[in-house]
Amino acid sequence: MSDTKLLKEKVKDLKVLFVDDELDVRNGTGVFLRKFFDEVVVSSDGKEALDTFKEDKNFDVLITDILMPVMDGIDLAKEIRKISPNMFIIFLTASRGIKDYDKELSNITLKKPLSFEDMIFVMKQLGELS
Repeated sequence: MSDTKLLKEKVKDLKVLFVDDELDVRNGTGVFLRKFFDEVVVSSDGKEALDTFKEDKNFDVLITDILMPVMDGIDLAKEIRKISPNMFIIFLTASRGIKDYDKELSNITLKKPLSFEDMIFVMKQLGELS
């Protein structure tokens, strides 16, 4: 079995909450994430994602855009950390210069769109936790 298949097998049961305000990004990335994780729930902004999370706290991973209307990804991460301090959080940004955000809020910051190489990196990080 290839390393990629082993990684996928190790993380496929993790439940992911994915948040982005752009419809095309939500749809495309949602389909992409489902190639790696069996359960992916998609939200259109931080407020909707927080409400979803409060209803079902069984999420393992939050992948969120940073800049969104209503509630941005940073405020969402702060609220989720209050409820679930050990949640694995990935920030996504479309800005050219990726900067590391507060390590207490996110485990990883990646540039949009997610690539296959990004997902290999993410799966390795998640695999170390399981």
